[in-house]
Amino acid sequence: MKAFKRIVCAATLGLGSLLATSCSEKELYIPPVANNTADEFYKDESQVNQGVIAIYNGCLSFPQSSNWNMSEFRSDNINAQVQTVQRDFSDISNFTATSQLSQLQTTWTDLFEVVYRSNILLDKIQPFTFARVNQFKGEARFLRAYAYFDLVRYWGAVPIADKVLGIDESKRVPRSPVADVYRFIVDDLKFAADNLPAAYGSTDKGRATKWAAKAMLARVYLTMYGFPLRDASALPLAKQQLMDVYAAAGPNTFSMAANFADLFKTVNDNKYAVFEIQYASGGVGLGSTIPWDQGSVFPAWWSPFPPSQTDITPSPDFLGRNWSIRDLRRRATLDTVYVNPTTGAITVTRAQFTKFLEKGTTAPQNNRDYSNNFPIIRFEDVMLMYAEVLTEESGSVPPLALTLVNQIRTRSGVAAYTASSPETASKAAFLAAILKERKYEFAAEGLRWFDLVRTGNAISVMTAYKRQTIGSSFRQLDDHDLLFPIPLLELRINPGFWQQNPGYN
Repeated sequence: MKAFKRIVCAATLGLGSLLATSCSEKELYIPPVANNTADEFYKDESQVNQGVIAIYNGCLSFPQSSNWNMSEFRSDNINAQVQTVQRDFSDISNFTATSQLSQLQTTWTDLFEVVYRSNILLDKIQPFTFARVNQFKGEARFLRAYAYFDLVRYWGAVPIADKVLGIDESKRVPRSPVADVYRFIVDDLKFAADNLPAAYGSTDKGRATKWAAKAMLARVYLTMYGFPLRDASALPLAKQQLMDVYAAAGPNTFSMAANFADLFKTVNDNKYAVFEIQYASGGVGLGSTIPWDQGSVFPAWWSPFPPSQTDITPSPDFLGRNWSIRDLRRRATLDTVYVNPTTGAITVTRAQFTKFLEKGTTAPQNNRDYSNNFPIIRFEDVMLMYAEVLTEESGSVPPLALTLVNQIRTRSGVAAYTASSPETASKAAFLAAILKERKYEFAAEGLRWFDLVRTGNAISVMTAYKRQTIGSSFRQLDDHDLLFPIPLLELRINPGFWQQNPGYN
């Protein structure tokens, strides 16, 4: 158990008060601070640090509420049939979402909660001059940018809150244009990259680093280069950030794991990825829900707790010939059978994602208390983004881009591309190959929908996919489907002030 995971349980910052403690004495002792408010807290560096940790704590829900329930369900990685009764996951997956969906409100609230916590920290830290002031500011601004990046990709124009707002004041903040939101995100990440350390000691392992900020900034720039901004000037900016992060790889920072399955084991938390959400089992509300969310049937020798059994399966593309059974990533990402270790009996079960389930774990105290971290930016993402940028700026397939892709393919047990491969016949063919590589590499991690949107492929790919899995009568998608509706409760805060996204009620 890493120290930073234990420290996360020190603080859970609410809208009006700080702190709520929920740790065992052997892990961490925090003096009781019942009924403290933000104005009464923040007296010294230790308390400011707890305020920073509270922002990280607010991100614990992101892998479930954002990466899985919103992004992954919207993509062609999931097969969710139309339900006979209303289910949020089905409406999100099948493009029938309305502003009343509770999942939209939950994700919106989770993301803005982190914005709020970040703004409190940035306000309360102003009087201090201790050495870590800029580091703490950098962490707050990194996490605020992270939240805003999801917000702008899901909803387009959103209100920019760069400070703590009162109730009446918050009702009068307009939705800012998408380009302005991206400028705000870039400014936050630039500050973070300039002020965060390149690495931490063992006590703080897992906090955002300079490289996490630069990798996130590269992802932002690459998104700005694509839909909807189509900003050509963002491509070389992405390239510079990726070059920097790629050059920083090593045994003391991050790297590509020799074995794909090792990436998702608790023992390797904070070893390979550039930035991860930190989880810890123990029944104190700090465990991951992802294995529970993504699973269908867990035999007792996999986990002591059953999964959610949500009525979904992995995409048919994952189960057919398109994804080679020789690809080690396929074996580590999903299961269709399980074998009784005592009797040897083989049971065929519904295909399910088990990427984040450490089979045989005894760590969880309940079905939403798994201990393995969730990667937000893996080094393989940096490599594939770098290959994409190099290809985009070239008229052909650059040697380094081919090398980067082939390193991942070789690690995965599949044949490397050569100069005579169909995938390298043209720039367009290789960009399509990179997009496909990302689909398999990051399945169940919440990147696929965003990849389809920024590359301009979402409408064509998802229309064809839904006609394949639901029926030929599925409607033709259009630009309005690339955003979600603003949650109805948010529109009702100041009726008539914000306009709903086009195409929604």
